[in-house]
Parts: sequence; C-alpha cells; structure tokens
Amino acid sequence: MIDKEVERLRRLRATALRVRTVARALGPRDVLVTRGRCAAWRVARTVSGRLRAHPYASFQKDAGIAVVVANSLVAANAALGVKTRHQGLLRFEAHLKSLARELADVRALTCAPDLNDSLARSQIEIRALLAALGYETGRVRVPEPAAISAVANARGEATADSDWPYLAF
Repeated sequence: MIDKEVERLRRLRATALRVRTVARALGPRDVLVTRGRCAAWRVARTVSGRLRAHPYASFQKDAGIAVVVANSLVAANAALGVKTRHQGLLRFEAHLKSLARELADVRALTCAPDLNDSLARSQIEIRALLAALGYETGRVRVPEPAAISAVANARGEATADSDWPYLAF
C-alpha cells in the first residue's frame, strides 16, 4: 500500500465510525438504523484489519481520541431537534450516503482483490439499505404493476416495454 491508499482507507474508516456513532445517537431501537450501524461497523473493521496488516508501524494506527470526540459532536448535532422517526431517518440517510460515496471511491481505487471483494459486499448492503431508507422516507416510490407488465403489440404478441437493446438477426 502507498501513502495515498492509506489516507483513503483512514478517511473511509473515519466516515464509517461517524455513521455508526450517528446511528447510535439517532435510533438505538430502529431496525433500519441498526442495520446501517452494523454495516458501518463491518466497513470500519475491514479497513482497520487492512491497515493493521501494513508492515510500517506508522500506518497501523487506530482512530485517535480526536476522531472519537469529533464523531460524538457530529452525532449530538445530528440528533439535535429530531422529534419524529421520519426526521431521524432523513438525517441518517444523509450520513449513510456520505459513507456510500467514500466506499465507492476507495473501492474504485484499490488494487487488492480481497479488500475489493469485502468492500463490494458492504457496498451492496449499503445500497440496499439506502433503497429501504428511501422507500421508508417516501423519497422513492415503488413502480406500479401496470408500468411493469407486458404490453401487447399490434399483432397481439406480448412484448416487454423496456429500453433494453436487443440483437436482431
């Protein structure tokens, strides 16, 4: 690993730990927030394990007390003024999106296949969680069955209404 990769991994770990702290402050009993907290913890553990395996002692450092204090302040700020579950989910969704962006950046620039596989699984989990949060907060609507169903053409044959390219032989 080079210095820039270590910096990216440390930034990802800090973001994951921040999301975990915000989740703990917003809703300890909410299922979606708990799933997000666990996903963030898995990302932080994966990155910490990768950093601890580095041969240089200066790269093996864990998150310091400054990161813990900063995360506590961000979590207190996020929980400030939250009165309903909807407000809490919206704030948590914003923090989870920042983790998803950091995760995508690190995953795109990493060269290690084992780290890439582990981060890919976490990325899939976080995307599914963001979709569930979007559905729960009302930002994403589920398409109606009529829009998905097959449409009959002029000959009476059923065709799928989509924009997918096809090969005509």
